Amino acid sequence: MEKRIKFSDKSVTSKIVYAVVIAILCITAIVVGIVSAASKKNDTPDVENPPVEDGGNQGNENETPAPDDTPKDETKLSFIAPTAGTVTKEHSLEMPVFSVTLGEWRVHTGIDISCDEGASVYASEAGVVSGIYSDPMLGYTVEITHKGDIKTRYSNLSSDALELKVGDEVSLGDKIGVVGDTSLSELAEEPHLHFEVLLKDVKVNPMDYINEESKKASLGIEP
Repeated sequence: MEKRIKFSDKSVTSKIVYAVVIAILCITAIVVGIVSAASKKNDTPDVENPPVEDGGNQGNENETPAPDDTPKDETKLSFIAPTAGTVTKEHSLEMPVFSVTLGEWRVHTGIDISCDEGASVYASEAGVVSGIYSDPMLGYTVEITHKGDIKTRYSNLSSDALELKVGDEVSLGDKIGVVGDTSLSELAEEPHLHFEVLLKDVKVNPMDYINEESKKASLGIEP
């Protein structure tokens, strides 16, 4: 009787162990199945967002950008002084200068080069004549457009010596007129040429564009 009871107890214990092993194997199989399914899902290509076929560089912030092959205008203009003389009034847009004629302080948009009336005026650089007109304050004016979106204006010219017309091409150093006495805003001053330089239609300091050799030879300014 005791032997049957011990055998029965042993049989129950074996069944319990067997059931636990089966349960563990089932759980393991389920986990392996889940992991495998997730791995396959990650390997499936995204149909709604197909890969970009441009070499794979789109959106890569660490990618070195391609060099800019856009042609740039490397032309460097070297202006000469438009006439020989002395700079008596400098370019000044921030600090007003006193106008003897008007009796007031005003900004000065160019430089005044003092010289004799009738002195020859030359093109500071090659370009195309883009304007010939009588300015209400600065007198007879010739405007020349150059490369690099630069313009030069020559004012207080004599109306009797303007032989150019709009559209004429001029070379560096071509004579474009002579100094006159037509500037109403500067009548009380000695004869001079009022000279302006514009970069993209903004008036800039002409002295920044006249080369050092011409400053010394024509204006008496040592570098």
